[in-house]
Amino acid sequence: MLSTHQLNITLNKQSILKHISLTVEPRTITAILGPNGAGKSTLMKTLCGDITAGLEQVELEGLGLHTYSSLELSNLRSVMPQSIQLDFPFLVSEVIEMSLVQPIQTDEKAIYIERALSLFNVSHLHDRNYLTLSGGEQQRVQLARVVAQVTRNQDDQQRYLFLDECTSSLDLAHQHQVFEVIQSIVQSHNIAVIMVLHDLNLAAQYADRLVLMKQGRIVNNGSVNEVLQENTINRVYEYPVQIMPHPKGWPMVIPA
Repeated sequence: MLSTHQLNITLNKQSILKHISLTVEPRTITAILGPNGAGKSTLMKTLCGDITAGLEQVELEGLGLHTYSSLELSNLRSVMPQSIQLDFPFLVSEVIEMSLVQPIQTDEKAIYIERALSLFNVSHLHDRNYLTLSGGEQQRVQLARVVAQVTRNQDDQQRYLFLDECTSSLDLAHQHQVFEVIQSIVQSHNIAVIMVLHDLNLAAQYADRLVLMKQGRIVNNGSVNEVLQENTINRVYEYPVQIMPHPKGWPMVIPA
């Protein structure tokens, strides 16, 4: 279980997160929502241990993040930030290999890389120079890397996958493919997913829990139907919406 209670983060003398209390349960998908500047990415970075100021305020399996070594954390969680910059001409296969926490045999490594790439239908990019790929192809390769990292071990250890706007460069079909894969690994592995999203309708369709933020605070935290209420969304985004039921059951948010 991942949790924080009354989390406060101040960066450059500016209060970014205020009184955040949150628990992430095993085998769930939690989407962090909110307008620009709400503190979504800062919250995700804090929960995964990338912000030093929060290391003692976040607990992983009952222990503060500050008690874990970098190697221990890499075995328990993987992170895909909003922007990833690679400046050297790595092959796609080498990018996937970066997710290996410890060395493995060459034949096992080849199977590992192929399995990762096949998840997001990018096996054909195996020998391509990463820098020559389109933005969407790069995003799918990075998704393959972080998913491979948390699914390699077949034990029942609770692990966490952090995704910040992981489908921002993808077309409609690939967006849904990604979230279908995420749903699948949550069910087949003991993994909790924490993702930052701007698309309320993707969150409504695929998330189990929603965390709605504004100005560094959690405005609402609960199930999809509890959080996606017209009055709440109108107030948080300062834009009128209507919420209608999708034929398959989840709420759809449309501009009013």
